[in-house]
Amino acid sequence: MVIDIPVTVFGQSPNGKIITESTKTVTVNAHGALVTLNTDIDSQKSALLVHIKTGTEVQCRVAYRKEIRKGQFEIGFEFGSPNPKFWGINFPPEDWNPADRKRADSPQKLNAPAVKGINK
Repeated sequence: MVIDIPVTVFGQSPNGKIITESTKTVTVNAHGALVTLNTDIDSQKSALLVHIKTGTEVQCRVAYRKEIRKGQFEIGFEFGSPNPKFWGINFPPEDWNPADRKRADSPQKLNAPAVKGINK
């Protein structure tokens, strides 16, 4: 789900420095999140993701890392186990098929009242 939720990331840079950066999510799901960081993060070390609005935290691993611009990184975090309640969003069940969702009925056409012509 594409949504910007404020989070703080605690982790370690590739050179061993402890990093803390506040950012927003790009996408979230029951398994983790994608964020953009202005600090590189060591993809071999675990990280801590804190949901700023709720104060809840979850241990993560870096599942994806890409430098998108000089000094800006797109980071995919994966939770140790699925945690759909972490985001405070109701996700569809794992076996949900988007084709099964209910579609809105098309509006019925209203018959316009007949207008009688004027005879001269």
